[in-house]
Amino acid sequence: MAAPMNGKWKLNTSDNFDGYMKALGVNMAMRKMGNLAKPTLTVEVDEGNFYYKSESTFKTLELRAKVNEEFDEVTPDGRKVKTIFTWEGKTLKQTQKWDGKVSTIERFVDDNGDFINVCTMEDQVCKRVYKR
Repeated sequence: MAAPMNGKWKLNTSDNFDGYMKALGVNMAMRKMGNLAKPTLTVEVDEGNFYYKSESTFKTLELRAKVNEEFDEVTPDGRKVKTIFTWEGKTLKQTQKWDGKVSTIERFVDDNGDFINVCTMEDQVCKRVYKR
């Protein structure tokens, strides 16, 4: 189930990323940089472990986690959250909780072979499509 996600991916399209970041409380300057970034992702995932590296001209982020184990994370915009990754079928779901708020990022490979990230915060949904 996880093998199709593994590899390098380049951002192709992004819909409503600004709305998602705004709902998270990201300031305007960081949102502008985030909207301009066209990251390349390196993903290594199996049933129990997740590795994610996002590289752009603005920032490089790395994350290692065990699936089904909650941990403390500091997000790129500085939020201190409790994060957990869980499998829901072929979708790897990341749930972040802080200050009574919840955000999710669902990652999966679609029927076209694209790596999809669906980010949700309150009523804001962002879809980012990555290609090999």
